[in-house]
Amino acid sequence: GYLDSLQFSNDNEELLAAMGLLYLRLGEPDKSFNYLERALARDPANPKVILAAGSIIQDRNEMDQALLKYRVAAIKTPHSAQLWNNIGMCFFGKEKHVAAIACLKKA
Repeated sequence: GYLDSLQFSNDNEELLAAMGLLYLRLGEPDKSFNYLERALARDPANPKVILAAGSIIQDRNEMDQALLKYRVAAIKTPHSAQLWNNIGMCFFGKEKHVAAIACLKKA
């Protein structure tokens, strides 16, 4: 499986991203984040990985950090509804309601 593959190629960003997304789906955000961060170290502009890592950061109520991640993803995928929804919810969490509404409308 993926873990066996990582033993032979532990710097493959696609395998690291796949493991991170798998652990996220399994409800293990800490393990997921570890793999996602390692994937981002090799491919810092991967929008799917950024979105997943940002959502974990957002769940930890670190809105400014999540927004920094999402800013990079917005350059690559400016029309992602999921991305703009997450950005809007970050602004909502920061009680910046006008910005939150604008982002949610864009989503």
